[in-house]
Amino acid sequence: MNRLAEHPLQILDAKDLTAFMDALAAGFDLQVPLVAGDATRFGPYRKDAPCDFSQTPPAHPAKTLLLPNPEVLFRYTKDAGGRITLSEDPLDADLRVALGVRACDVRAFEALDAVFLRRGRVDTAYQARRDSLCILGMGCVAPSPLCFCDRMGSHPFDTHGMDALIIPLTGGWVLEALTERGRKVLETAASLLRAASAEEKRQVAALRTKGRERKSGAPVDFEVLAGTVAASYKDPFWETLATRCLGCGICTFVCPVCSCFTLEDTGKTLSGGRQRAWDSCMFPAFTREASGHNPREGMDRRLKQRFFHKFSYSIENGEPPGCVGCGRCVEKCPAAIDIREIVDFFSAEAPDV
Repeated sequence: MNRLAEHPLQILDAKDLTAFMDALAAGFDLQVPLVAGDATRFGPYRKDAPCDFSQTPPAHPAKTLLLPNPEVLFRYTKDAGGRITLSEDPLDADLRVALGVRACDVRAFEALDAVFLRRGRVDTAYQARRDSLCILGMGCVAPSPLCFCDRMGSHPFDTHGMDALIIPLTGGWVLEALTERGRKVLETAASLLRAASAEEKRQVAALRTKGRERKSGAPVDFEVLAGTVAASYKDPFWETLATRCLGCGICTFVCPVCSCFTLEDTGKTLSGGRQRAWDSCMFPAFTREASGHNPREGMDRRLKQRFFHKFSYSIENGEPPGCVGCGRCVEKCPAAIDIREIVDFFSAEAPDV
């Protein structure tokens, strides 16, 4: 990603937002947070489909941009002579523009990259989507009280991994191109943009300072946390926590980092296919073997695996931690299991140096 040396600020007036999205959609596959009930999820922009950029973060993670659910891997047909033909859908090559992705979701993309691009074998479909994705990120002017991205090494205006940053201001939006690709995308709507005034620049600077200074708790030392989690394998903490967990799996489905999936064969004799669908390590069937044996039959073992993966295995393997502090799982868990409390528990167990 080629970062620009200079990032001039431009202003999009609020009344021109629809025209701005129309301009982008005319040249690119534009993905926006669409209203879905009382939540939002990323999907193709349409004039007749309302979108909402105010949820911080959107209820559904942006990983759907890279991991569709479900995703067809290949299709098959069988002709009258019994010949079977396999086919794959063409890989995404045209530039896709994702408008309004929050910093936590962008950070999560790096954790997904480690799984699908850097473990000895490249997932070509994932790579095609990743390479074709231009990220117009959204700064969080009013972060959710459940958000703790600052503890995870980020902040509400983190531009890491973005091609451009958009910041809401009263009466409009501030746009800042960060990469050459981001600059070219914004150029398609250049007639709707104007240079930021000195007062608007001052407002942006104040928002950024406030965002960087936001403290939801003590920063996490991941090396220390990885050690204390790894040493907790026989800790009764997991059995106690398991008495609360319902095993519903909502934490994994709203998590922008979780990448568990299953393979499903669909269709009948003459036609069908194989697809990849999201799954959850919190489900007992996820690790059940053909023999019927299940190495993680107990809820405590499944909980342990989830948090060991997030805070121990990933760190040991030199990959990003499995949590970006978005707070979605904290909000959605029906048993009020709070990942922040788990981090605090094991951080407090760290030996004094």
